[in-house]
Amino acid sequence: MEEVGQVALFDPWSDYLLPEADFYLVRTTGIYRNDLDLMFIKTLLTNKVANPHDVLKRFRSKPTQFDWFEEKDVPSLPWMSIKGGDLINIERFFRLYPKVVVKPHVGQGGWGIEALSWDEFKTWWKKKKGVDEDYLIQPLVRDARELRYFFIKGQKPIVFERTAKSGIVANFQREGAATVVDFPAEHQSVIDTLINASGAHYGAIDLFIHEDGRLSILELNTVPGIQQLEKVSNQNVIKLLLESLGRP
Repeated sequence: MEEVGQVALFDPWSDYLLPEADFYLVRTTGIYRNDLDLMFIKTLLTNKVANPHDVLKRFRSKPTQFDWFEEKDVPSLPWMSIKGGDLINIERFFRLYPKVVVKPHVGQGGWGIEALSWDEFKTWWKKKKGVDEDYLIQPLVRDARELRYFFIKGQKPIVFERTAKSGIVANFQREGAATVVDFPAEHQSVIDTLINASGAHYGAIDLFIHEDGRLSILELNTVPGIQQLEKVSNQNVIKLLLESLGRP
């Protein structure tokens, strides 16, 4: 609100009438596990939002964006949705990857992410099955650099390396630390291709750089948090975003 002055806040889950405006900055996510907000966004003209409806919808959940990654040959980690699954098929995944990271289909700020062995997973699954199965599993990766590549089309990207002070989640709200770094030039073409194909005007790409130099894309977040980003970079990110859109 500091950057735009007069502003109307609209919460699709508690408000009913979308206020008239020249431009809408979307900060909603799928954390409520329904797409009521996307229904409102779909009614808006594309030039009234930074990231259009189809982009927000595609990258809202991990399964939809991971399917898209595979379709576009984006280098990413193996994954398996456990919704409606059975322990036999899930165990096969664990035979390949003895320890996995469990992630909610739709998450925010590292919520719901855990690293589990097979025995730990079976205990976890007993509590979740039939109650809350909207999760997937991926191999737990150790000894890799975790980077966040924040981009705004037409602006210089901000890249920082994230580390977790405890646990597995390199998250600012969970006492994670971050340092601005240069992005490896040998992987720039992959990032450029991903951004151009995504249709996103701005967003944050989370990725691993493995010890052998390989790159794995973890996620493309089209409604990224900015608190850590602004603190680490000392830049007014919302102001840069509005300027890139020709907004005063």
